[in-house]
Amino acid sequence: MAAVGDELDALVRKGQDNQTMGIPIGPDTSFILSELVLSACDEELTRRFAALRGLRYFDDYEFPFHQPAEAESMLASLQAVLLEYELRLNPRKTSVQMPPIEFESEWVRDTRAFRFRNTASGQAGDLIGYFDLITQYMRRLPDEHVAKYAISRLVDSKFVPLPSNRELYQSLLCQIATAEPGSIREVLMSLIYIGSNRAVLDLALISETITSIILRHAPLGHHYEVAWSIWAAITLGIPLEPAAVAAISKVDNSVVAILALDARSQNLAANLDTTLWEPRMCEAELSEEQWLLSYEANLHGWLPTVGGGDHVAADPNFAVLKNAGVHFYESLVPIAMPVIAWAGYGNP
Repeated sequence: MAAVGDELDALVRKGQDNQTMGIPIGPDTSFILSELVLSACDEELTRRFAALRGLRYFDDYEFPFHQPAEAESMLASLQAVLLEYELRLNPRKTSVQMPPIEFESEWVRDTRAFRFRNTASGQAGDLIGYFDLITQYMRRLPDEHVAKYAISRLVDSKFVPLPSNRELYQSLLCQIATAEPGSIREVLMSLIYIGSNRAVLDLALISETITSIILRHAPLGHHYEVAWSIWAAITLGIPLEPAAVAAISKVDNSVVAILALDARSQNLAANLDTTLWEPRMCEAELSEEQWLLSYEANLHGWLPTVGGGDHVAADPNFAVLKNAGVHFYESLVPIAMPVIAWAGYGNP
């Protein structure tokens, strides 16, 4: 009878195309699996260091020592223990620091403490100052999520600029999204929030921004940035530019493909080339990497089955899901904000 660990290992491998290294990123089950492995590492460390003090939060370790030599010894032992499970420390996030040690990064304190005035001219200056602050820290600390945090702070605080500063605010947000596309989700949430509070959104500027992001990141396989750009187009009812559509057509990723097909179904992705995705519409693909595309494109009627018929209904496992009406993606509906306009550019 196989051990529980062997069964879990087999299931994890089946969940990622039989890869033997690592665990899937994202599912809650991965938190449980990683905790099982790191708990074993914790036990081994306590056996090697009986008087060990410290903490672990998810996969972050922190240990205090009286002497630097003790810290260096612990660091070597930690790496040795992790290697037994084919794990390695991230050299960019691992260091031995001498006290006093700050509890909070300077960039976090500065962005959180920033305040905006309530006069038109004062707030305009503050907006420029805040985004200059973000830019400075982004350059100094490229490995930190400065832009994501700084923009999410505006969203969480429900910040809406004064009417005379809304055009400026949108320009600054789009500039940050272009410079640091990893913050695109937070930028879009901020834009949608002010749009829901009667701000006229400059859809031409947003269209130019997402087009730039798609053209830059689609060829690099940066699916997160491309997916959120398509999401923005659908949510705001912005037709994707032909060059962006052509770039998206070359991305072999289920999430990007599903969003693109949804955009096409809403007349927002004209001349979308589905040649790359069409071969995925077969029963064999339901057991491969792009199963989500194969299933959802069939469920929504976006792509036909290769050779005709219904490959999902022919599969005994996925047929059960389809008959039960199970879907993993719900077609997006543009947000009804009557104040949204192609500001300064006329109607689309």
